[in-house]
Amino acid sequence: REDVYSYEYEDGPGPDAKNLAFDLTHGSTTPWNARILDILVEQLQRRNAEEQWPMRRSDGYYKAILEDRYKRLRTTWRAVQPKVTAKGILETAAEVEERLITKRDESLKSVRQTTRRRNHIINLKKDDEDEDLPAWMWLQKVIKTLGDGGMSSEESDVENDIHCVLRVKNMAWRRKIERELDVIDHQRVLDDDVF
Repeated sequence: REDVYSYEYEDGPGPDAKNLAFDLTHGSTTPWNARILDILVEQLQRRNAEEQWPMRRSDGYYKAILEDRYKRLRTTWRAVQPKVTAKGILETAAEVEERLITKRDESLKSVRQTTRRRNHIINLKKDDEDEDLPAWMWLQKVIKTLGDGGMSSEESDVENDIHCVLRVKNMAWRRKIERELDVIDHQRVLDDDVF
């Protein structure tokens, strides 16, 4: 866009506060997008003062939240952009829609399978009246709390040859249940028919 280019490389006026539009082709640190984030932080701080919100937060706090939201917005925007097909041409709108529906269906299938796996071992333990049933029920509750991605980050979606570098972040609360999570992982290896 011309207005983005003129702001970043010339003496353009910059983003219009009444009609903000991110430059989604680039990250949040470009001058244009950084200015929009600053405008949004200013507006949040103004609203905070006018409406007398119970908690006062720093600019850095709001900026971090807005940057995270921008990253998610950009990820969604990039996912709906036409990709190059095997024939070397861009997808049509119908092909983009089909790709997105297929990806959503795969994601939902994965969630259903995870739920069935979680419930399957508990049902086996109930049927056999195993004495470790309460421990497995507690572990099931932990897994539900952590969510689908809570156990590990070994499997990640890699799209368009962009590789995500994952860094292990040892949370204080997780250190206390690491042994229990390992039990689940080992049980999966030992009893692969259960999962």
